[in-house]
Amino acid sequence: MEDEKFIKKILVPVDKSGSSLMSEETAALIAKKTQASVTVLHVVPAVSFGRPETGALIMTGLDQEGQQIVGEAKELFTEEKVEVKAEVLHEEDVAEAILRFSGKDFDIIIIGGHGENEKDLMAIGSVTKKIIMHASCPTMIVKKVTTLSNILVCVDGSTHATKALNYALSLAEKMGSRITLLNVQESRFHRASPDVAMELGGRVLVDSLSVVEKRKLAAEKRLESGVPSDVIVDVAEKGNHDLIVLGSRGLGTVKRFLLGSVSDDVSYKAKCSVLIVPAKM
Repeated sequence: MEDEKFIKKILVPVDKSGSSLMSEETAALIAKKTQASVTVLHVVPAVSFGRPETGALIMTGLDQEGQQIVGEAKELFTEEKVEVKAEVLHEEDVAEAILRFSGKDFDIIIIGGHGENEKDLMAIGSVTKKIIMHASCPTMIVKKVTTLSNILVCVDGSTHATKALNYALSLAEKMGSRITLLNVQESRFHRASPDVAMELGGRVLVDSLSVVEKRKLAAEKRLESGVPSDVIVDVAEKGNHDLIVLGSRGLGTVKRFLLGSVSDDVSYKAKCSVLIVPAKM
């Protein structure tokens, strides 16, 4: 990835939740380091009501609330001296609106893990789930406000993982982050052929480390075995990592490195923020 193409425009979907505020603060931090501009987006759900006059009153109230939400978000970015724009859209499906809007040349979506009506701070809300499944650009799910100084990058030898690695390295360069490379050998493969599994995992890590060194960066490396999503989350928690970076699709079950569902599982289970880099971008 060429640095001149790295993060110029950030999309931050916002609502009234504390999770949204965390995503705004994280986006401001990244924008300042990358000189990116930010667009804050609030989607007013378009709903039908029995009586037109009642519906008009309610929609007026929701519009006013939406303008207040993006106005407060703009203030946060303005105070941080980040270039910011604001948009309010009306759409029945909030996630669809965000996905469609994100197709306007945004380099990354930074979104809170859950919406204002969801209580579990570590959970992934329904809107965020849909976005990470279908977004065409990288998506960062923010669960805590941190400096992103300690990044765990999951590698499995696939082109998707290499793309995620390069993206993570560009982010680490801007943020001054430490990097740890992690390869997890799927438990059944490891039990059947432990020596082969460790050899293959070690080779993946050596190849990934060479990518890091070409960027004149340094990284630690770890080789583990087990259920990939569980191991990744455990390593991130014990290592005090504040961001996990994964590709959106691994090699698949036949080659048995990271399974395709790992990025989804990790985004749901992790207590720290997660960055998903899609295969197509």
